Amino acid sequence: MRVKQRIPSRLLASLAFLAMMGFAVSCGEEQSSGGPEEQTSGRAGGAQEEAPATPQTTEETTERAESTEAEEPKEEELPAEGEPAEGLPEEELEAEEETAEADAYAYEYQYGDEEVANAPSDPTMYLSVPSLGISGTPVIDENSEAALTAGTMHLPGTGFPWQPGSNTYIAGHRVGYPGTPSDRIFYDLPSISMGDEVTLTDANGETYTYSVSEIFAVTPFDTWVTAPTGTDTVTLQVCTETPDDWFTIGPSLMSSGPESGRLIVRATRA
Repeated sequence: MRVKQRIPSRLLASLAFLAMMGFAVSCGEEQSSGGPEEQTSGRAGGAQEEAPATPQTTEETTERAESTEAEEPKEEELPAEGEPAEGLPEEELEAEEETAEADAYAYEYQYGDEEVANAPSDPTMYLSVPSLGISGTPVIDENSEAALTAGTMHLPGTGFPWQPGSNTYIAGHRVGYPGTPSDRIFYDLPSISMGDEVTLTDANGETYTYSVSEIFAVTPFDTWVTAPTGTDTVTLQVCTETPDDWFTIGPSLMSSGPESGRLIVRATRA
């Protein structure tokens, strides 16, 4: 009976030992699975398992791209130059037509064959105002500081004295630049009197005589003074300190900013 009891105890001990050894080997294999080679193998296996999801991701990306393209507004195609814009309200089309007609009239007014048939080929003119001591000052047909420095500037787009009913618009500096024809050219313009004589001479030697009929000041934004007056007119302009202060030589006049004024002297054909 004793032998029969000791054998099972030894067998149980042996089985327990083998079970512990098997657990240790199993744990070692699990720990060694983190090695470089097996980790690479594991990543490859994971990639193979995730691969079937790739087509679905690509399809989703394509759908999102197509949806984005559909949402993006397309640039409107503008009509070619000279062609009317399609889809505009009738009022806007009429306004565009009126603007085009006005531009055509303005061009014809300035360059029409009948009105400028005897116009000089050189638009340069020469200004004289005897009461202010101005004699033969060049009037350059160019909107630039260079034109103002050369004497005075004829505002392009306004009339010429050889055009009937035109408003010949001339601007000059109050102080100007020393040593140039602009030096104090319109310094005494605020002192001009009604009825004073103003003359323009064109490049062909033709002289046009005017008499001062209006003296007033405006803001820099009152561009209506450049429009035709319905009579043969020459308009002289110079900057002032303010629309109410024509005589002070102050910072506003020197900077010619929006707070300054514009003295307007108009003379009509005698």
